[in-house]
Amino acid sequence: MSKEDMVTETELITKFRAAVKDRATWFALLYREFAEVLPENRVEDACRKAIYSYGRLKASRDKTKLTAQSLLDNFVETGGAKIFEAEIENTDKGVLNKVHNCALVDAWREMGCSPEEVDLFCDIAMEGDRGRAEGHGINLELKETLAKNDNFCWICLSDSAI
Repeated sequence: MSKEDMVTETELITKFRAAVKDRATWFALLYREFAEVLPENRVEDACRKAIYSYGRLKASRDKTKLTAQSLLDNFVETGGAKIFEAEIENTDKGVLNKVHNCALVDAWREMGCSPEEVDLFCDIAMEGDRGRAEGHGINLELKETLAKNDNFCWICLSDSAI
């Protein structure tokens, strides 16, 4: 492979964020369509269950049992921290992940979702993280979110009760 064929880190991040935006868009469109023909609470419950199951599936496919620290170390090593502009820090509560950029939230806002939809879709998407964390016995606490117009998503992972 020639140097000209290589993708820069910036190009890779841009492409990854675009792929995430595509998935966020089709999720929102599916949710809205299903909510037209089914009671919305059933649509929300089904989406939460499916995405939580995806998180549990990811946990079952992890090669080893993860701790809060190793889960976030993996997030950094696989490039997730750069894609989501995340700051990882150890606190007295556990390992804190401050996410400053979320392509999901960006996509929902760009497609004209209401603030309530953005918040709902974000929380549903977080079911995947909750499922994966729980699959490893990790506690996940979510306080602030970009979806609620906070400065970052405040996600704290810990191996024992907070």
